[in-house]
Amino acid sequence: MKINNLGLLNSLSFIINSENPENTDYTLAHFILNNLYRISSVSIWEMTEECFTSRSAVRRFCLRLGYDNFSALKNSISKLVFPSDLRHRDIKAEPDYRIHIKNLVDEMITDIDEQITDEDINYLCELINQDVNVVILCANNTSGNALRFQQELMFASKVIHVISGSFTTNEILKLLHEEDVIITISASGKFAELSLEFVQSLKGHKFLITGNKAEKLKNSYDKTFYISKDGFSADYLGIYGKYGITYLLDLLSMQYLSLYT
Repeated sequence: MKINNLGLLNSLSFIINSENPENTDYTLAHFILNNLYRISSVSIWEMTEECFTSRSAVRRFCLRLGYDNFSALKNSISKLVFPSDLRHRDIKAEPDYRIHIKNLVDEMITDIDEQITDEDINYLCELINQDVNVVILCANNTSGNALRFQQELMFASKVIHVISGSFTTNEILKLLHEEDVIITISASGKFAELSLEFVQSLKGHKFLITGNKAEKLKNSYDKTFYISKDGFSADYLGIYGKYGITYLLDLLSMQYLSLYT
């Protein structure tokens, strides 16, 4: 169930943003989010007591998120590295963080421009424009960019799917056909690594956007688009994951709109 780990925050956030506050799933999601810092020590007894619910309701909630039980859900949280957790950033190491980030973003944009050509952008546009299901798979920290991209394409009458949580229970993925298109976005490659076996089990043509040049990843996709010349397996400040993917998807949406509207 490792692939569900990197979409867990999205799954919990979706419940918080869409369910009735009086709904049991809302109550359980709210409790977990309020207790992330100590969730490894929370017992199912405490959860049922605090949320005024039953063990069976907790199990149904866990299954909805793609976990067999509460223990599996807890373990996934304790092992997660949340890219949105700013406590893991050593901002004191850089006295002028604004200048530091600006320099890194400038370097990153140059890096992406040198790797992703106009031909690559056009190729991706052609893929997306096909009369097939197009699915973007990504983790928590990339989903905002992907959802905005999804909405921009709607103005070109193209509806794609963005899946960033509860992957193993997603009905859209189960119904894909061989001619459909799956685009995995994973800046550091961590999500791509964890999702590799699952993605390969899906039907469809598979493409990867990443900064990770591991051969195993490259050989597992029909085509890989690299966003960095040297490649990397960690993006601790989220430069490529946050700003780089935004930049790339902006290029892609603008070109798609110019070609197909």
